[in-house]
Amino acid sequence: MFKNITIGVLTIFVLLGCSSDDKSKSNRSFNEVERDIIHKYMNKFPNNVQISIAKIEDADVYYYGAVNQNKNVVTIDNQSSGFMIGSISKVFTSTLLAQLVLDGKVTLDENIAEKLPFPLHNDISISYKQLANHTSGIDDSDLEEINTTYYNEYNALDDSDTIRYLKNDLVVWNRQGMFNYSNIGVSILGYMLTHIENRSYEKLLQERIFSKLSMDKSTTIRGDNLVPAIANDEPIPPMFESAGGIISTVEDLYQFALATFDDNPEYLLTQKATFKLDDITTIGLGWFIEKDNNRGLNFLRHDGDTDGYRSSMILDKDNQNGIIILSNLPDGNNIFIRNLAEELMKEIYK
Repeated sequence: MFKNITIGVLTIFVLLGCSSDDKSKSNRSFNEVERDIIHKYMNKFPNNVQISIAKIEDADVYYYGAVNQNKNVVTIDNQSSGFMIGSISKVFTSTLLAQLVLDGKVTLDENIAEKLPFPLHNDISISYKQLANHTSGIDDSDLEEINTTYYNEYNALDDSDTIRYLKNDLVVWNRQGMFNYSNIGVSILGYMLTHIENRSYEKLLQERIFSKLSMDKSTTIRGDNLVPAIANDEPIPPMFESAGGIISTVEDLYQFALATFDDNPEYLLTQKATFKLDDITTIGLGWFIEKDNNRGLNFLRHDGDTDGYRSSMILDKDNQNGIIILSNLPDGNNIFIRNLAEELMKEIYK
């Protein structure tokens, strides 16, 4: 299941780093210190857990892959292997929203009910921006109301569940206008985008993002390219796509990072702060934005956490640096991938 992503501060001590002329480098391009850091974490992971990493320096990319095999950490080439990216999917959903805003089809502060053929329950008003930056007041504890089967929380939702919830069961607590991380909120946002465009979420992604960025292995459709989850014996259920259902590779996410580094209007809009969490953390549309006040830098980040998979993505747009990590790490190890990403990000600036 998707988990609430704890907002943290990157403690990064920044020195200018070096870049390389080769745009695609493999395992050998990680230095000994970085490999030791990776293996330190890998030694804690269960058997058959894979980790796939893209390190971006000055827009160049280096890849590192490894798997635990009978308590041995073995390097592998898995940069083109698919993993569930979990809540990093929310950044793609917000990118689609930004495109519709720029197309003039919606405005961020518009009540979503204006595009629906029915009123929201109790005439509640919710904006697209509130759904994208988690200030809608919708709480994930209301999951029983949106899905009568309550199967693995919000994983088995479909459009009929969402419509019924919006018409009959929608609850907005007095936290509206305050930050409250909500998977249901982004699920509703995804539904609204597909409703407005009369296209499936998969088709919107393929036509509006993946095909344009040559993200050829990214999809919401499970196939042979998906690295098996390390989880319970029960099958891993489907995900509500817009909140956490995308499958991708570090190669593809590197292409998305390059687009994020550029000044394309739809990507710039997602990076614009819309709500202040504290003195160093704001949220844009999907992205969390964390400041290094000592160096005057901003880091875009999002983590992902869903059944059988963990992920993390940190990007420094100004210097075109970043760390992307995908894994099939099972539940109960939620913080490890986030911490590993932060440690590797620090190493870029040494």
